[in-house]
Amino acid sequence: MVISAFLCTCGFLLIGYLCSKTDAKTFRSLMVISIGERAGIAMDVILFFHTLFSCIGYIVLIGDFTTKSMSGLLPGSILATNRTVAIITITVFILFPISLLRDLSSLKFTSALGLFVTALACLYVLADCVVNADEYHAMENLRENWWYCNLDSFKCLALFNGSFSAHYNAPTYYAELKVKTFDNYAKATLYSFAIATVLFTVFGICGFARFGDAVMGNILKGYSADDTKVQLCWLCMMISTVFVFPLSFQRMRSSWTALVNKPAKIHARSAIPFTTIGLLTICVYFGTAFDDIAVIKMIKGATLGVSIMFIMPGLAYLSISERAAFRNSSTSSRFEAMIPEGFLRPFSILLIGVGICQGILALLVHYKLI
Repeated sequence: MVISAFLCTCGFLLIGYLCSKTDAKTFRSLMVISIGERAGIAMDVILFFHTLFSCIGYIVLIGDFTTKSMSGLLPGSILATNRTVAIITITVFILFPISLLRDLSSLKFTSALGLFVTALACLYVLADCVVNADEYHAMENLRENWWYCNLDSFKCLALFNGSFSAHYNAPTYYAELKVKTFDNYAKATLYSFAIATVLFTVFGICGFARFGDAVMGNILKGYSADDTKVQLCWLCMMISTVFVFPLSFQRMRSSWTALVNKPAKIHARSAIPFTTIGLLTICVYFGTAFDDIAVIKMIKGATLGVSIMFIMPGLAYLSISERAAFRNSSTSSRFEAMIPEGFLRPFSILLIGVGICQGILALLVHYKLI
């Protein structure tokens, strides 16, 4: 997980580095500038399905966390007993209005709230594991499986990558920096990914220490519904997921517009947002049909995730680095000056190889072909 997180961070840095050289503001424009128009179309296809799976996964989580939390906080209510009704209710009254937003800057405070409540839920998992370690045989679970190795580890890596793949927004993050330099981008990236790596790793270890082989794809689903603190954790995670949803949904809608609406010359002439309604309906349909987010995230990470994080950035650098203008550009970044000359080309090839191998192995293991 730590090695994979390091490579994910490198992929994110590479995208920002290319944006600093090309002034690209979207992943699509970066692919067009570095590789060509067809690569831009391929990127839109990848981004659409990647964010579609992300949105479906968020719907699955919203349904799980709502029914779980309401079963204790509002027992007997329809939100506690009917997962489909819970999903549709939250979609109509919360997800649909915020999905209409074109500028997500107004959600910065709710996003901060989402991060805060996520931290509370993670803190509960950590505290429960440490305080009740003897009762759960936590240390025994870890000692007995410390060197455990299985081909299923590749599925775990794909699942892990799916959670780290914010790379589709990397050009936007770079473009929206107050002081737009690669140094500032690199600092923000290193701090963010370091925190996320520690959080994910500790959370995963605590989950296994607490539940052992009975650990579920969604760790919080394994706790007793009779505990009020657990119910509040479920509610917190539902709130957090609701405010993360628009980030992926907006990118999915943008890719759909580029792939379908613009080529078909479909313009927004109606006051009814048919594209938003249609895409949201698809997400809700599949979100109610699936009940295990781990499978969704694993397949997404093994195919679309590795493409966005490793393969496409590597191909972009290999293509653009062959141009004389790129090779002769001056070095103004302190981070860039630290990179050995000629290092990025073999590293880009390594990223591509890692992405292909991880994806193929995860899928082969998942479908029991090896």
